Amino acid sequence: MEQSGQRLVLVSQMQDYKELPMAERTKGAVVAKPSTLSGWRGGPVLAPWSTREIVGDLSDDLHGRATAICVIPWGPDPLVIAWLRARAAVSVVDGSVYPKPDEPLLDPVIEAAMIELGQLVNHANGLASRIDKAFAVQALQKLHQAGYRWNLDHLGGWALANGFTGAEEDRLRQYATKVLQGSRFSPQPTDPYSSGAVERWRDQAKQLPA
Repeated sequence: MEQSGQRLVLVSQMQDYKELPMAERTKGAVVAKPSTLSGWRGGPVLAPWSTREIVGDLSDDLHGRATAICVIPWGPDPLVIAWLRARAAVSVVDGSVYPKPDEPLLDPVIEAAMIELGQLVNHANGLASRIDKAFAVQALQKLHQAGYRWNLDHLGGWALANGFTGAEEDRLRQYATKVLQGSRFSPQPTDPYSSGAVERWRDQAKQLPA
């Protein structure tokens, strides 16, 4: 409330929030659900008890307009936790960086592939266009054929924290699930990646921060 800009409290249920003491302390802020948010010009965002929808919205529609984001996790949702880890979120209580386990969210080779995917696709299309879907599916299939596997929530949390929109995360999860299950896809356009893509990602993975 001390920050400049149009303050926003992003909630999943309006009535639940109005009945809490926090509502009185944030009087004067815009309080809205993702589905009803309109006309917000930009500023600090408080997201109490964030759901997957809210995290997706923070990475999508509010991207570039939020000057600061404070999230209060709602239970151990693995996608939200992965997103906080990928964002290297800092605790407002003690200033510590959100705890990181010994293992990274993604295998570095998978991360290198996703970085390249993010550079190739048109993020406005939500991975729905024929060519953008082909980029995503082909990357995932190449990784899978090379023996790489992924945690879907870790993949989604990383994607939302690294430039992918909520709609893209949803479709990436769908494609990634089908690839893990060995599902067949309708014929894709010609392989959009050059030969040796996995070897390239392995080389790029060596340059990623630990």
